[in-house]
Amino acid sequence: MESSIDLGPSCPACREPWLRPSTLPGRYRCVYCLHRFELRSVCPDCGEHGTIVRMSSTAITTCNHCGGSMLIEV
Repeated sequence: MESSIDLGPSCPACREPWLRPSTLPGRYRCVYCLHRFELRSVCPDCGEHGTIVRMSSTAITTCNHCGGSMLIEV
């Protein structure tokens, strides 16, 4: 039997599953590579604007249009 453990969202920089919400709304930090990210309303990949939810429990960090990351490094 294969056991799948969800460690959390993957970091856009190192691709490890250690991206965690910061104390500020819409901010994240990777506890593996220590890069910091901010959730944006405009996709850095395709430029599509989307509504963002800054609550850490309901935040969607992928673009609905192209599937890219809505996070930019700060």
